[in-house]
Amino acid sequence: MKNKVSGLFLGLILVSLPGIGQSLVMRDKTTSAVDRLYTLWDFTHFTKNIPFSLIIKESNFTGVNHAGDETEWTIINNFSFGKDRGNTPMIADLNALHPFFRDKITELIYRCHKKGIELAIVESYRTRAKQAEYFSMGKRYTRSAGGKSKHQYGLAVDLVPIVKGEPMWDNKILWKKIGVIGESLGLRWGGRWRSIYDPAHFEWTGGLSGSHLANGIYPLIPNYPCLEEDIEQLKKEWAKLEEDQSVFIQASKNSETDVSNTN
Repeated sequence: MKNKVSGLFLGLILVSLPGIGQSLVMRDKTTSAVDRLYTLWDFTHFTKNIPFSLIIKESNFTGVNHAGDETEWTIINNFSFGKDRGNTPMIADLNALHPFFRDKITELIYRCHKKGIELAIVESYRTRAKQAEYFSMGKRYTRSAGGKSKHQYGLAVDLVPIVKGEPMWDNKILWKKIGVIGESLGLRWGGRWRSIYDPAHFEWTGGLSGSHLANGIYPLIPNYPCLEEDIEQLKKEWAKLEEDQSVFIQASKNSETDVSNTN
């Protein structure tokens, strides 16, 4: 099958709920208890009581996985969950994460669901280009420049609780419940940070520093099937996303320049 990126930002716009309405069946060859569970447990039931106010536009990144099959990642637009997160669309798909971390987040979503808390995926993997956009938007968004965030290594995710179909960004009591569950899974929770307070953020590095990650060193996880193969494939897909988003951002800048010159 031809290796290509198709329709990432300018392709067909679908109407659905990324991260909530998609099945979380794992794409790799792992056989953990969480994998087996989510092969049977589909998140589509989350959409039953979602009102129109949260139905958002999505498009898809299409790549080719190590088996030669196409794999698609959900991409969402700015303001999809009511917040200004920059003009460059966001990757909102668990399959774009490091496999071990992805399983941790899958378990977090499941445990929260069992307690009556529904979580939506706002952003998973983040390109350097997207990180640079956040950095340019000021310190209230991030203090990390492109390449400095755990998102760039598939080891961080942003989530939001959904109550009666609406994202609950400011409910500190609810965030605390979610954060405690995440911490029980060994995740680092941004709700503990004083600056920037970021309760939507969860990350895990297995004790490695940002310098380790920047030098291509990933956490060692014993007895995890096909991990190295999956990470190498992810790196290829991340590179495609990086290239595509860089082109998108440059095209947006050129468009703004053209508009400015005609005024």
